[in-house]
Amino acid sequence: MKKILYIQYTNPGGYPPLEHSSRILANEGWKVIFLGTGAKGAGNLTFREHSSVKVIRWSFVNGGLLQKAHYLAFGIWCLLFVLLWRPDWVYASDPLICPIALAIKKITGAKMVYHEHDSPQEF
Repeated sequence: MKKILYIQYTNPGGYPPLEHSSRILANEGWKVIFLGTGAKGAGNLTFREHSSVKVIRWSFVNGGLLQKAHYLAFGIWCLLFVLLWRPDWVYASDPLICPIALAIKKITGAKMVYHEHDSPQEF
């Protein structure tokens, strides 16, 4: 069974194209896991349930020193998840995940795809 790990430092539920692509893969027999966080203003958005798609989210943390520590811990967790779960592909899809994705690529050699999606929030 092929495995793909989606990683984002935001709520994956805010990005319908991710739900769509994960369902295409899941329906083709892939095991899909999302690692994400909460997001200000989009914390309640979720994907519809699917037996081969799992979403694991950390809580949202406001800006400041605590958020920096949260980001670092999240990055280490993502790296450990890749090392232990051994996905065939890692899919990174937001600007804040880029440093984490690059570190994962350099350390593990994981096959990586980056595709940024439009954000549902104004910045």
